[in-house]
Amino acid sequence: MEAISTDAGNNTDLIHQFSFNEDETDSIVVTVSKAVSQVTDTPIEEMPPLQETVDCDALEVLFTSFSIEDDPGVGQVQFPFYDCTIRIDTTGTVQVYDDGQRFSPDDSGC
Repeated sequence: MEAISTDAGNNTDLIHQFSFNEDETDSIVVTVSKAVSQVTDTPIEEMPPLQETVDCDALEVLFTSFSIEDDPGVGQVQFPFYDCTIRIDTTGTVQVYDDGQRFSPDDSGC
C-alpha cells in the first residue's frame, strides 16, 4: 500500500492514520481495506467485503470529485467496518479508530 501509516500518538482511540493521494495510490476503497487489514492484522481475503458496509462506488465518486481548490472546506465521511470506525476526509486522511469511538462532525461524539 502506498498510503503512509502513522501512529496516533496522543489519541488513544485512534489506532492509525493513513494518507491517501488518488494520484499516487490505490483507490480510496482499496486504501481503506488495506488500512483495516493492516491495523487488525487480518488478511483482506478474510474480511467481509467493504461493499457490505458502504456504497463503494459512491465513496469513490465523493473523494475523486471533491476539489480543495474549488472548495477549501473539508468534507468527511465515517462508517463502521470490521470492528473499527473509519473516518475519511477530503484532504486524503484515512483514520482507523477503535469501534467504540464514534464522532459527530464537530468531534463532540454521537
